[in-house]
Formats: sequence, structure tokens, C-alpha cells
Amino acid sequence: MVRLFSVAQMQAAECLAVESTVPGLLLMENAGRAVAEVAAGLAAQAVPGRAASSQSRHRGALSAAPITILVGKGNNGGDGLVAARHLAERGFTVEIVLAEPGETLTGDALVNLKALADRTSIRPTVFSGESSDLEPLLARSSVVIDALLGTGAKGAPREPAATVIRLVNKARAGASGKATPPTGPSVLAVDLPSGLDADTGQAAKPCIRADATVTLAGVKTGLALPEAAPYVGRLYLALIGIPEDCLERALARSGGGAAVTPSPPTHWLLPAAAATFLPARPATGHKGTFGHVWAVAGSPGYTGAATLVGLGALRSGAGLATMVCPEGCRPVIASALPELLTRGLPEGPDGRLIGASAGDLALMLDGAGKDGRGMALVVGPGLGSSPEVAAFVSAILRGPGRRLPLVLDADALNAIALAGSDAVTGLLSSVLGSSRVVVTPHPGEMSRLVGRPVAEIQADRLGTARRAARAWGVIVVLKGAGTVVAALDGAVWLNATGNPGMATAGSGDVLAGAIGTFLAQGLPPLEAALVAVSAHGLAGDLAARDVGGRGLLASDIAHRLPRALDSLAEATGYGPTFIAV
Repeated sequence: MVRLFSVAQMQAAECLAVESTVPGLLLMENAGRAVAEVAAGLAAQAVPGRAASSQSRHRGALSAAPITILVGKGNNGGDGLVAARHLAERGFTVEIVLAEPGETLTGDALVNLKALADRTSIRPTVFSGESSDLEPLLARSSVVIDALLGTGAKGAPREPAATVIRLVNKARAGASGKATPPTGPSVLAVDLPSGLDADTGQAAKPCIRADATVTLAGVKTGLALPEAAPYVGRLYLALIGIPEDCLERALARSGGGAAVTPSPPTHWLLPAAAATFLPARPATGHKGTFGHVWAVAGSPGYTGAATLVGLGALRSGAGLATMVCPEGCRPVIASALPELLTRGLPEGPDGRLIGASAGDLALMLDGAGKDGRGMALVVGPGLGSSPEVAAFVSAILRGPGRRLPLVLDADALNAIALAGSDAVTGLLSSVLGSSRVVVTPHPGEMSRLVGRPVAEIQADRLGTARRAARAWGVIVVLKGAGTVVAALDGAVWLNATGNPGMATAGSGDVLAGAIGTFLAQGLPPLEAALVAVSAHGLAGDLAARDVGGRGLLASDIAHRLPRALDSLAEATGYGPTFIAV
């Protein structure tokens, strides 16, 4: 599990490290050395135009094309200056362009500017403000290192950095003029791409589009958010020597400096970490060993939602799955998935469940197991919206929902939201009052539950999920790009798996079924949600590789859940590549 840091937390960690006698110059030296290591690798792979035959090249030829380092006046610029020295010592041709005159540098950055003059033949130039002075150098570079702005920069970059950023993006695009695929020099960002907000992942205009980013000491939250991906490129994490206890103490703070306000942790959920929660499958097990998922789903026109919940549960390894649905829908669902058990409930004139049906469901569940052991209940997908459905859901919450591990999804959440956002907290926290509950809203459903616009939800997904979990006393899975899992204490996990192809009808139904499986197999709700979310996203990634990223079906995802679960521990390509210095 990779920890994610806010800007304030990382600044606190650096202050604590310096206070504990770790010199700031040593941290900068380690940072610059790590940047140089990655830059050297990029220079060995890339050449101007990116199209030349790598087989006809060797390191000497590559190093003849300069590595150009763009230096700002802060510590980020100082890291770039250290990288320049190390690259020069390794035989690379290095050019340095200062965004502002050298006398504007202070502290450790100024020390390293002087060291550069003493120990190398590099003589930095200062950007004149004229595009024509910088464009030819960028065009003939093998690598451009962005050391302009650090994590402390907020808002749109100001001049002269803004012009430099635009020129870098133009050079990277090359002759095509398009960011993807680029044909110009590779771009490497120091700590984060200049113009990217390290807390929110939002890119200002302009913002560097990097091929790779070397982030320092810890991954900043914004770098892990999906909206930052087009700007970050491949992410490296350099552990630059901040002591572990300083990082731990900083993570407990929500403010910088001496502030000691407790702050719940933020994690990056990687497949290998999720795999540690997977329940064992003993060789002597049978279908009763691996859990029985009961799901209440479906209505006329929405029988597919019920089928996909069942498919998600069975493909995640449930021994049994029973679909409870309106009686009129039962033949359709039973014929769609023969492995699925089906039970019918009384329905109203519209073919949907009625409030009185909740009593019939309670009797079914009591007959299946008085203590509820090895069972879980999923409620909501495809139920539709009506006063009777709302009455049914309310009755479930006050009955079986208090006895069994429970997943509330889709129309169950919409039914709860009908009470109004002020009543939702009371309903979920007092009626259920159980940490055995997982709710799985998408942004629209979350909007109805909390009474805030979708745009606000999306602008602060981590904070929204964190506040909801604390207020409601349940595990919250806020679905979408970078699904967020939030625990009752406010800790959150940002999922690393998944892709845009998964934005397809029924994908969330499959996830609800998968969470139900792991609850039925005895995992605590938080662990069940983490395993299911990570595996569901990985299954989507496998599906995109197999059939393409456009036109994925929810069933494509479900059918790859077994492979995703088997490969969860070994899945690669997620999270940062670590660099030891």
C-alpha cells in the first residue's frame, strides 16, 4: 500500500527531517541524483524525433544531443542543478536555462548553482523571454528536465515560467503538433509537472506534459488521481533520505509547520496490496465454504442488472448465488445464467417489488441460515424507483440488513435518498449502525444522497467519500475513474486499476456482486471492498487488453475476474517505480 501525501504533510516531513539533523543539502543532493538516474535512462532510449533506429545508436551518439534542464528559483530548481552536475559527470552534454536570473536563487539552490560553476564547465543561460531563443535548443534536445515549479506553486504559472512551459509542450509534440503521440524530446518532471496541483491533480493552463515524473520522498495525492495521468507519465518515487519517523509524524498532520491536527491517511490501492486480503480457498472446501451471496435486484426492463450481479458474485468465487427478484422477472433471469439460483417475490402492477415483499425475503433468509454465517446480501441494482420499492428497501434496512453483511447499490441508494439528504445520515447511521455495510454510489447517486451537485462531488472525491463514511458509519465505495474506498475513521484508498472502457452499463452491478462474495466469505467490509474494487479494475484492464478499450461490456469484465484474482499479487504497471539513492 503506497501512502499519499498532501503538500502540507510533505512540507512538514521535510521540516522534521531538517530539525532531526538531516541537512537540506543532503536531501537536495539525493533528489538530484535520482533525477539524473532517470534522465540518463531516457536519454539512452530517446533521440530527437523519437523515430530514429535505436539499434543504430549507442550511448555516445545519444549523449551528443543535450539534456536541457529548465531551472526555477526554488528548491525544485536546486534539484535540477544537482541533476545537471551528475549528468555532466557521467559524460552527457547538459544545457541549463534559468527561468529567472541566477541572483534570484537562494538557500540550497544557490549553493548548488555555485557548486555547478566550480565543478563543471556548464554555464547556465537565462531565458530572455523570447521564444525564438529557446525553441531551437529544446528541439535538438534528447531530454528536457522540468525543474521550474515545485509543490508549493498554486494556480496558473506566471511568466516567464508560463512561456517556457508552452514551449516545452510544443517541442515535445514535435512536427505533429499533437501531445499524443509525441515526436519531440522526452520530458522529465522533477517532483511534479510544473502547473499541476499536487493536492488536487488539476492541471493549470499551461501545464507540463511529462513522459516521466520523479516525485521525491513520497507520492503526492494529486499525482495518483486519474486526471493527472496525461501530465505525469510514468511515475518514479525517489526515497531521498527523510527518516521514516518524520514521514509518519507528518502523515498525522493536516497542516504544515508545527500544526499537529490529526489527519486520516490516504492510500494508493495497488493490486499487490489488495491481494494480501484475499481469503484462502482450502483444498477441502466445497460450495458452502465459499459463501452464499443473496441479491435483491431486477425489474421489468432491468433484468440484466440482476444477471450481472449474480455473474459478478460467481466469477469472484462465491460458492452459491441466489437472485431474489419480482416473480415476473424470474424466468428471464434464470434462463440468462443457469448457475444462478432464483427466487421470486410478490410484485405490484408495475412489475416491481412492493413493500410487503420484504417479509417474504426475511423468511427466505431465515430459512437459509439463522445465524447468517457464510451469507451476504446485495440490494439495489435494477429495482427501479417507486414508493413501493422505497418501502421495500426501508423494511430491509430495519430487518435483514441489520443481521447480514450488506451491500447497498443503485436503486437502494436512490430509495434512501428520497428521504432527503438530511435524513440519509440518520437512516444509515442509526437504523443500520453497522460497519458491516458497504454502500457503492456513483457520483450521481452520491449527489442525491448528500444533496450536492455532481460537479462538487467530482471536484473532491476523496473528501466526499471520507465525510460520508464518517457520518454514515458505513464503508463507502465512490465509483468512477479512480474509485475511492473510505473507512469509518476517514481513511481513504484511491484505486489504481481500471480504465475508461469500464464506463459501461452494468459495470457497477458486477462490482456489487464481487463485494458480496468477499463479505460472504468472511472478510471484514473494508477488506472486502478493497479486494473487490482492485480486482474489478484489473479485470477491466485485462478486458481492455483482450478486446480493446472501446465497446467493453460489463460481462467482459465479469468473465475476467477469475484471472484478475489469480494475478492480483503479480500485477505490474501500477503505482510508482522506486528509486533507491
